[in-house]
Amino acid sequence: SIIVTKDDQSKQTTHETSIELSSNCSKNDVELAEQRETKEQSSCEEVSSDDVEENILSNSNEQLDSVETDQLSSSQDSTTTSSSIPSTSILFEMYKSIHTSISLLLKNNDEMPNGSNHGLTPQSAERIRWAHDIPYYVRPAIPALFNLLNSALRWASLVYIDASVAEMLISGLELTLSVVAARVIRKRMVSRSRWVGVVIVAVGVVVIERANNWKHQQQQEEEQPDDVDGVEASNNNENDNNHSSSNVTRSGAQNVTIGVILIILQSILSVLQDIGEEIFMQATTFPAMMMLGMEGLYGFVIGLIIYATIGNKFGIEDIDDTISMLTNNATLRWWLLGLPLLFLLTGIFNIKATEVTSAMTRNVWKNLRTVLVWSIALCIFYLGN
Repeated sequence: SIIVTKDDQSKQTTHETSIELSSNCSKNDVELAEQRETKEQSSCEEVSSDDVEENILSNSNEQLDSVETDQLSSSQDSTTTSSSIPSTSILFEMYKSIHTSISLLLKNNDEMPNGSNHGLTPQSAERIRWAHDIPYYVRPAIPALFNLLNSALRWASLVYIDASVAEMLISGLELTLSVVAARVIRKRMVSRSRWVGVVIVAVGVVVIERANNWKHQQQQEEEQPDDVDGVEASNNNENDNNHSSSNVTRSGAQNVTIGVILIILQSILSVLQDIGEEIFMQATTFPAMMMLGMEGLYGFVIGLIIYATIGNKFGIEDIDDTISMLTNNATLRWWLLGLPLLFLLTGIFNIKATEVTSAMTRNVWKNLRTVLVWSIALCIFYLGN
């Protein structure tokens, strides 16, 4: 039999407390520790249970005051005796590190950045440091200005190009330019497979534009009469007819070219708006709904000033004719009320998509809108005769 001293008893109590504190660690280590402890307790049969309980109570009260000190002392004492557990200090360090990590994670949860961190590097944070220097309520004005301009160009482009073709050109260009903007402005790393996809989309945009241009030229040529209303053919009349036909064909090609230029400018401004929203929402933690609301407010004020000052002077808008149309047509009044609500819903979905992902990902999924536009256009053509 082994006679256990008071010092050995205190080591046992501290060792028991350390095992209790490390109970959140792996079960295998705890079970091994309990088995070894039972062996130690079985070798202490000569010590009365009353003395042990008194020592446990006295030592546990002291350990509640300074848990870390007792754990370190127990780990040091355990290494000096042959009956100690070498893994106790390791278990305690594991518990301490896990507890510290969870505490830091919960503490800094609100400070963690939003959106996708894929491809971001330390250079990305340095690249957009300027965003923190812009005043808080001025930040939405930048994407609002881009939104106002690209919306005007988008509506103007539909005068020259069909909506279905314009949608394909806009979606493809915005996807291509958003990847370039993410790499140049945001310094986001882009994989080779994505660059290959960008090249494929760019080639598709060029093919669509050339096909649309060729289609309009063919339509203009087919609409020209072969003769001049029953007038006898002559050399002069034939020259005039060919000249007028070439003018009309050239006019149709010019209209398509104007529409393509408007779409290119609109896509550039739209990508700048998207990347601006991404930077302000993710880098400076600007609220998404606040961004959307203040964009609308800034856009309304700026657009109203432009509309009232230079709308009539440059032929942008005939204000008197617009007021007369809204007064005499009830359908236009309902459309004027319903269209902003539609823009509000699409704006909420777009801004939230940018907040949780990125502008590049948003423009990838935006291509599905082309399928919807084409489907509706085909239904109108065939079902509506």
